[in-house]
Amino acid sequence: MNVATLDAPMADDKPKSATLSVKLDHDVVEAARIVAAFRNETMTDMLSGILRPILEEMERQAIAKRTGERPAPKPKRSPKA
Repeated sequence: MNVATLDAPMADDKPKSATLSVKLDHDVVEAARIVAAFRNETMTDMLSGILRPILEEMERQAIAKRTGERPAPKPKRSPKA
């Protein structure tokens, strides 16, 4: 396994958000690094954008399962500029 800090050394105009290190399989890190470079974005931004909506939905479902309630509907997101 590789340790990925998710902060690629790319120039970025956005203010930095708090980041943490995570351990990911080597092949995942390499693929993410390649795709992020092709898309000209940081691994942090790319992986956060991919994972955030998936994890938010999983969290909603887990909470609903624990409380015996129906999952809350997904909030609508405004399109990115």
